[in-house]
Amino acid sequence: MTQLIILIVVLFAFSILFSRRRWYAPAVLLCGVWLVSLVAYAWIDHGLHPLKSDIVKIISYWLVGFCITTWAMQSVYIKPLFKDVYSSTTARDIYYYLTLCTLPVMIVEVILVVMHSGGNPFSALRDANVAGMNGIRTTGFFVLFWMVSYIMELQVLSKQNIRRVILLFMVNLFYAFISMGKMNFMILFLATAIILTKQKMIRYGQLIVGVAMLLVLFIGIQKIRGSYTTPKHFTALYMTSSLGNLNTHVQPQSAQAPGENTFRLYYAVKAKLNGGRTQVVDPILDFKRVEVGEFVYGSNTYTALYPYYKDFGKTGVCVFSILLGLIFGYLFKTAEDGSQCALVLYAILAGTIVMQFIGDTFFTVLSQNIQYLIATVIPYIISKFRLFEPKTAIRET
Repeated sequence: MTQLIILIVVLFAFSILFSRRRWYAPAVLLCGVWLVSLVAYAWIDHGLHPLKSDIVKIISYWLVGFCITTWAMQSVYIKPLFKDVYSSTTARDIYYYLTLCTLPVMIVEVILVVMHSGGNPFSALRDANVAGMNGIRTTGFFVLFWMVSYIMELQVLSKQNIRRVILLFMVNLFYAFISMGKMNFMILFLATAIILTKQKMIRYGQLIVGVAMLLVLFIGIQKIRGSYTTPKHFTALYMTSSLGNLNTHVQPQSAQAPGENTFRLYYAVKAKLNGGRTQVVDPILDFKRVEVGEFVYGSNTYTALYPYYKDFGKTGVCVFSILLGLIFGYLFKTAEDGSQCALVLYAILAGTIVMQFIGDTFFTVLSQNIQYLIATVIPYIISKFRLFEPKTAIRET
């Protein structure tokens, strides 16, 4: 464990160097969250088993593969997609009014869930967001456009659009609240912080305060959902249980079907085509008993390594660390070189890096990430080719 922590510190230092001290660079985020998680696992009195040598190895492979790949991507020339193309007024208006038009749909669904909750309405909202309740789901494809709309407006923040930015922020905050999911709050916070840092409108001290407020918010969410713990045990649970579950409950190459966790989207599409005859794994994993000091909890998170390790063993961990390094390295590099489109997508997907100590949110919910890609690219196609705008006639001379 000590050698692994030293390795992460070294990788973290080189990541900062290669990323020109950008705290939001992919390798910096990756090393940062894993460093905090592993230090917590080593220091907190959680009563869990020490990490097995195989787990230490695959974490090392994961970190080295991802970091070296992102460093390489940041060191080569890549032609940015939609370089220097800012979202046009027309594109931003389309997304803004789409947000306003779809907001009432979500409000009605929330009212229906609360009316039929029969108990804790906040717990009911969470259930309706994850799996639905009485045919009602407090989610929808249009919420993706809400986030993209907000980030695009934030990119051109000025006195002229400040009210629109605030309104869109509140709409996304509303969705994060009714989903009762900490991931949505974190994505909103992280995306905002990345864009404001890029615009040199936020300081490190403000970031630290923001992170502290986010942690307090997370504890509050646990309380109103009916699963309150003390701040000490909340921290212990979330910082150690995922590693503990990976360490104890996951066997390499133990998937029943080839790549059933990593390529869940493929099996889901196949099940739709053959009338449900194909079995699709549930993205909500099994809860395992976790003892943190004198408290006993149920935890169903296994870190981001779970699908790759369970499906393909050490080879899967190595291959997918490189693949994700290529993806995030490309987005970060092109965003730094002038692609506003890549910056929007990176700001939204960076949350998948930060959440790695909890679980995989890239391939497990790949369909959602593809939708984010589509929702992000559309306004820049509109802007580049000036779609839906009057064409100016060329006067002959």
